[in-house]
Amino acid sequence: MKKLIMICALVVATVVHVQAQRQGDREVNPEKMAERMTQRMDEKLDLTEAQEKQISALFLEQANSRKESKEADREAMKAAREAHQQKLEAILTPEQKEKWEAEKKEGRSKGRKGRGGKQRDGE
Repeated sequence: MKKLIMICALVVATVVHVQAQRQGDREVNPEKMAERMTQRMDEKLDLTEAQEKQISALFLEQANSRKESKEADREAMKAAREAHQQKLEAILTPEQKEKWEAEKKEGRSKGRKGRGGKQRDGE
């Protein structure tokens, strides 16, 4: 019986520890976030060098903006996302836009499964 209790305590401690590490991983600096998103789009859409530079700058701008205005109200964030989307669409070709939208939908459906079916507001 003591072994069973010790095993359960060990499992709970491990889960709590892993969860705490995941929370710490979410703190990403704006440069890394912009680089990661640009690389993802380049892999999926085969961007030109000019597009890469523009998109990287755009994501960096967005990441810095998000960091500075974390406490901003929901409507202001929605307007910023819409403006970002319009700028992004102006850079991409129609084929790239279509592929990117499909990638976003796929990512959302994977994300919902990973979060127990929950989805953030506005998506």
